Order: sequence, then structure tokens, then C-alpha cells
Amino acid sequence: MKPYQPVASHVRERLEIAALVAERLDLQWADEVSDQAYMARVEPREVVEQDGRVYLLARDAQGAELRIRLDLIRNLPMPVK
Repeated sequence: MKPYQPVASHVRERLEIAALVAERLDLQWADEVSDQAYMARVEPREVVEQDGRVYLLARDAQGAELRIRLDLIRNLPMPVK
């Protein structure tokens, strides 16, 4: 497992806003255990902190639940204006 790298607060805030307004995001990320790369359109549900790491809880287009570590997202969404 890769060591956790803290993310800037504006990243967490951006994803929390996406969850609040039910925005769908096209994200690319790596699995925290296997380092396998994923790319999907996801619906953010909540940003949570567990064991000192911050995760995005989301659903993919098929309704599968995802838990994505924020520091492993490779293409962060653009800021809200």
C-alpha cells in the first residue's frame, strides 16, 4: 500500500460540494492496495476520514459502491466558480 499523502483542503471541499449537488465526475484513480488504475464516471456520495486517510465514497454508473482514497485520484475536478 502506498503511503498516504495529505491533500489540500480545497480538494476535499470541491468533492464535498460535488456530493451535495449530486454532480457526476469523470475520475481516474488507483486502487490503494493493488495500484490498479480505474477510470469511471462516478456520483460522489460523501467524503470521510478513516485511519488518518481521506476517502471519497461514490457510486459508479452500475450502482456499485466505491471507496476512493483522495490522494490517489489522478485527475482532480476543476474548481467551482
